[in-house]
Amino acid sequence: MHFAFCLLSSPSFAEKFHDTPPGGPGGLRIAVQPIADLEEAIVVEATEYKTYLAEIDRGSGTVSLRGLSPGRYDLVLKFKDKVCEGLTLVPPDGVQPIPKASRDGIKEVTWMSEDYFNEKHLIRSAGNPGTVKLLVEQVRDKKTFEPDGTVLQGILIRRLDLCELRRTRDIWQVRINRHLFREERKIGGPGTRLDFYHVPALGGARVGDEVVTLPVFDAAKLKAPRPAEASYREKPGGSPKTKPKRKP
Repeated sequence: MHFAFCLLSSPSFAEKFHDTPPGGPGGLRIAVQPIADLEEAIVVEATEYKTYLAEIDRGSGTVSLRGLSPGRYDLVLKFKDKVCEGLTLVPPDGVQPIPKASRDGIKEVTWMSEDYFNEKHLIRSAGNPGTVKLLVEQVRDKKTFEPDGTVLQGILIRRLDLCELRRTRDIWQVRINRHLFREERKIGGPGTRLDFYHVPALGGARVGDEVVTLPVFDAAKLKAPRPAEASYREKPGGSPKTKPKRKP
């Protein structure tokens, strides 16, 4: 089996990768708790990989976004120490069993791509032997320099990506790598590690020509977080091509 990767976008250093709502008649609104811990809310149109930043109103405890075209949308809620998401990862051609060799190839490409990040977690995936969608957390906690040469001391850089991989014969390629969220955070403080929760109620919201109100969401009522499907951390002085290791 041979592997290859093709990156369509480079690491972003500002949140300029989100789209502007097209100005349609529809929208979303949801009451969220604990609103004080909510740091960002992203609305995702998963078919065309459009992502929009929603407005957080802490006074009313709501998240909302207007100006959407008719369609189905998923929510990603980034709290201080957790991520709750309803991402639709099923590709248009459906879900089928994926052979182990292909699963290994998918992980290999994920670890090899963008070696700027030295730690990666494949949170969730779905697909078939030809197309796979992934939610990936990418982290850099190595020494990092600002453009002016200043060293970022004790800071980690984190990015959440919605990815699509496609297989051509024996080669897997990263067709889409859509950035959902990026942050710089103090190492050792709150949010150094994130728990991930897949919440189906946050996915597949059907929007027409009006604002849709979703059921109230309380992150405090969630049970155990979802373990990552696979994780990788580059060893000091190691190569970004080091084989991934499954989490115990």
